[in-house]
Amino acid sequence: MKRIISTAEILIKWFVYGMLLITVLIVAVALFSNDTEGEAQTGSFDAVGFNEGWTLEMNGKTEAITLPVTVDAKSGDFLIIKNTLPADIPNESSLMMRASMEDIYIYINGELREQYAMESISVGAYSLPSAYVVTELSEQDSCAEITVQIRVKTRGTLNEILIGPGNNVWFSIIQKNIPVNAVAFVVLILGVILIIAWLVLHRFEQNSRASFFLGLLMTDIGIWVFSESNLRQIIFSKPSLSGFFAYFSIELLGVLASLFFDEVQHKKYHKIYIIIESVVCIQLTVNIILHFTHVADLYQTLIFSHIWMVLGLVFAVVNVIKDIRTKRIKQYSAIAVGMVCFLVTSLLELVVFYISRFYVFGIFICIGLVMLTVATVIQAIIDQIRISRERENKQTRMVVSTIETIAGAIDAKDEYTGGHSERVGHYATILARGMAADYDFSEEDILRIQYIGNMHDIGKIGVTDSILNKAGRLTDDEFCLMKKHVDIGAELMVGIGENIDGLVDGILYHHERFDGKGYPKGLSDTDIPLVARIICLADCYDAMTSNRVYRKRLSNEDVRAEFVKCSGTQFDPALTEIFVRLIDSGEMVPYTVDGLATTKTGDVLKSALLENYLQKNANSEETKAINPAHIRMMCYIMKLKEKKGERVNVFLLKLLNNSDENWEMTNKLLKTFLQAEDISLSYSENKRIISLFDKTDEQIEGFTKALHNSTIQIDIEEI
Repeated sequence: MKRIISTAEILIKWFVYGMLLITVLIVAVALFSNDTEGEAQTGSFDAVGFNEGWTLEMNGKTEAITLPVTVDAKSGDFLIIKNTLPADIPNESSLMMRASMEDIYIYINGELREQYAMESISVGAYSLPSAYVVTELSEQDSCAEITVQIRVKTRGTLNEILIGPGNNVWFSIIQKNIPVNAVAFVVLILGVILIIAWLVLHRFEQNSRASFFLGLLMTDIGIWVFSESNLRQIIFSKPSLSGFFAYFSIELLGVLASLFFDEVQHKKYHKIYIIIESVVCIQLTVNIILHFTHVADLYQTLIFSHIWMVLGLVFAVVNVIKDIRTKRIKQYSAIAVGMVCFLVTSLLELVVFYISRFYVFGIFICIGLVMLTVATVIQAIIDQIRISRERENKQTRMVVSTIETIAGAIDAKDEYTGGHSERVGHYATILARGMAADYDFSEEDILRIQYIGNMHDIGKIGVTDSILNKAGRLTDDEFCLMKKHVDIGAELMVGIGENIDGLVDGILYHHERFDGKGYPKGLSDTDIPLVARIICLADCYDAMTSNRVYRKRLSNEDVRAEFVKCSGTQFDPALTEIFVRLIDSGEMVPYTVDGLATTKTGDVLKSALLENYLQKNANSEETKAINPAHIRMMCYIMKLKEKKGERVNVFLLKLLNNSDENWEMTNKLLKTFLQAEDISLSYSENKRIISLFDKTDEQIEGFTKALHNSTIQIDIEEI
């Protein structure tokens, strides 16, 4: 049944993908096909170009021209072009010519029919926004003389002229400008959505303002594209005002881009971005003042803002290059690609702005902004995945750290197995890495197995000290209770086990045997979870290579022989083969010296030496400790210190002349050297044991010299 459901799911997905592809293909055919036979007709939108046969009068000279054309003229010059209208003009026709920031006057048979000039607009500036000047024609205008007078403001641009019935002259303009206006509309809406989303969400979660500034940048560019659109006469009721917000929005572009880049680059270059933003803001303010005091038009001062904008773009590119060299680019690699695309297209938009008068503004910068937006979305997805993984890893590390702390405390509490859990985790890691190729283990799997090895004996927290630290073999009753540590551990970890796959299995079943004679369930063969079979081998290896009260550690040869002997009975034979191979290759070596626990550098732990001393003297009435529980607690504290990497020194002081007076003098002497963190305990009637923590060689030398030079006869032995 599961296979049938799985197959059905796959077929449904591919059917949906196929239908979507077919849908897209049909849409493409519907948009671009020229075969319209039998379709519902839309009627005629024809308009004809009226660009031939014109004469140009300029500076007393007359020449024949064909529109569109740019002539060499300076601001203030008047250009006059003349022609004769066609002979077949129907009623309700229109003639259209675009004024590129110039004053334009259209005369039919000497009569002024239409004008677009600074004196005709109440809020007009010297440099008017470009606009289409539409003149209505009738049948009576056929063969009439047409004269177009143009006052040059920037440079002599004479655009093409169209004639058509009704407002058909607008159709080709609308058709050409739909794509850029549609993109600008999408950009504007997305910008507003980003702004609103950030304003709402940042109240609940502190996050970067990059999305907010990107929203402002998108809104600004959307407004700019509409303000420069050839359709602004259709979009706006008062298109003459578009000149103002066109200049404001284009000059703000540099500031908003800098604010966005500054956030994306985590304010690494904040001071310089602030300077650029300040200069552009000051420049815009000056431009506005100059405009309204009639000193200079916004258009005339626009070049200065563009210069600062270009410098800002160059600086942003330099920053990206710096971050590539320092590898900081990894923090925003996707956005960096979008930034470069946006910077290039913005620069291209500026270049075309100055070299072409027949260009539809906004195409390049909108393409760049769409690329930047897509890159930002991709970066946001990447960041969310990374944050999610980091959060998950942090949660796992917190869980592992907590459990390892508890496991370490249990190891410290166990007199005979100091560092056991950590070593089992270490051995399990080596085995898992040796198995990786055959069992398809990833680095994450290997790390997980190490965690489980570190935690496998967590259940010993519920075992009493009298059983855990018994000096000798356990009785049947004691062993019955000791075996319950796996059940206790599994119960303790049942909730946390959801974060670490296999944790509960590793804890519960690591004492199962391959032949079914283990505990707690008597599982056999591969019914025993793989992770438990791995921990079993690592656990036994540490037991064999560590000292016990009833025996010394086994030799390396005996350890190897024991694994070979128990393969297929206690241990999984396939895993045992790998384990033995690791022993033979030298990859699996004891993490102990003479059966005693060591540091990561291979030095025997002082706590292990003290435990060994305590065990060695436990059966002698003359040498055993008066209160071994106190010494074991000292060992526990020492292990915790050693786990943190602190230096520990242990000294056994033997009073050669045992008397109350000498002990009193000794204690007074010790108080002058010992600090609050150090420990001083009675070991026997004439012995005292001292633990010094995190002392320098000079402090240790001063301590021993003072004792040797005292009048009290003291024998000092460092353990």
